[in-house]
Amino acid sequence: MDINNLTVSGNIWAVVDLLAQGGIDDPGNTRALGTQDVSLYVVLVHGDLGTGERLQAAQLHCSIDATLWNRFQHVILIPSLFHLKMACADAVWQCFLQPLSAWEDETSLMRNVSQLQPKKTSIYCLKPGFRHMHQLIWHAGTVQQLDCWRAHVGKKNRTWVNLEMFTSSEPGLDKLKQIADELALEYVVSHRLYQLWNREPKERNMQFKNTLLLNKYFLLYKELSYSMNHGDIVRVEMSIMTWIPILKAIGKHKYAMHMTTFLLNVHFVYPPGFKKAIRYHILVNPSGKPMKWRAVDWCVELNNLFTQVVSSTTYICTK
Repeated sequence: MDINNLTVSGNIWAVVDLLAQGGIDDPGNTRALGTQDVSLYVVLVHGDLGTGERLQAAQLHCSIDATLWNRFQHVILIPSLFHLKMACADAVWQCFLQPLSAWEDETSLMRNVSQLQPKKTSIYCLKPGFRHMHQLIWHAGTVQQLDCWRAHVGKKNRTWVNLEMFTSSEPGLDKLKQIADELALEYVVSHRLYQLWNREPKERNMQFKNTLLLNKYFLLYKELSYSMNHGDIVRVEMSIMTWIPILKAIGKHKYAMHMTTFLLNVHFVYPPGFKKAIRYHILVNPSGKPMKWRAVDWCVELNNLFTQVVSSTTYICTK
């Protein structure tokens, strides 16, 4: 299938060709006898933001056609959660690494980079890519959270000078949950941020405020990743709602609009049965193991990797 997917017409022919391979064709085509008519049904199409924009442009362009098939009315786009996750990682980079003023704080994320990966600081100054940011968020986030635990338990009991002393006391599960709730209230930014801003400039602790913001962004990203890996659709949708204003703030308006439209359609436009079908097909589990749920576009990218790298390497070795 030699089709240019970077154009609107290319996306149209790609969808038509893929449906034809599955035995689905235009019911008005006399040469397509015996094919299934899906004019009164829908076909869920997974794609990235560019694919979604081109398919929407195709539907708008063909909206005056007479038949349901020619209007592409059966095509319903499912958003790509893996690309959304990449956008969220890029949002963290734009907020805490890209501005030079963000490096001045002694508790900045760049200071963590210099400690965790001192030989790769130049990579994070430019576009680090998703893999580097994903690893940094998980590693630096874990360090930040452990440091919050150390500081908080030290306030509760001065004999707990470090986490080893705290764990040696063998706290129960209820005690750990209580401390975790206290940490979420004290070391993660909330509505109390306005109280910090209303103080006199001399009384404002800017480093503490920046740390609260950093902790919140780390936790939001980890919650999105965990809910996707766990296959928790409701939690994924709630995480998306928290990321929409952040994506708007950094200029990713297309992602924000795309996800907002998707959530509105799922919960207020589509009928209950169709809503359930979409929510049950937004994530897949190829291995069938716990915590191995993946976005469909992640599987597509993995297949592209095998096609471009593994197959080409095999061809070169054979040649």
